[in-house]
Amino acid sequence: MDVDPLVRDARGVPVSRITYRQHPRDADEMQFMVNRSEQLLLEAGAHRVVKPEIARETEYGISTHQQGSCRMGNDPKSSVTDRSGRVHGVPNVYVADGSLLPNPAGMNPSLTIQALAYWVSDHIVKSA
Repeated sequence: MDVDPLVRDARGVPVSRITYRQHPRDADEMQFMVNRSEQLLLEAGAHRVVKPEIARETEYGISTHQQGSCRMGNDPKSSVTDRSGRVHGVPNVYVADGSLLPNPAGMNPSLTIQALAYWVSDHIVKSA
């Protein structure tokens, strides 16, 4: 994230922008998950599996849903937040976005992220 050198808000303040670039290993990790999923489906009795084509980022980019980096859990040594999204050791900081999802489920996570945000906000309201 940085400050856009050209775009300003209604008060003349520069706005922030997010620039995304795929990490070189992203496509390899996605391909691994596709191959592993195929293996599991065949072992479970599937007769045919149609695998998606995994493309590396091009100059036009790639559609992706970034998730993870703030694992939920009981142990502060292995997680960033507790089950309510509250950051361990910081009573007034919560995470309520895709960061709490450890990995994608193979589909658009928008509804899951919305439900998670509702879960966290409900906890904040009830504990206030």
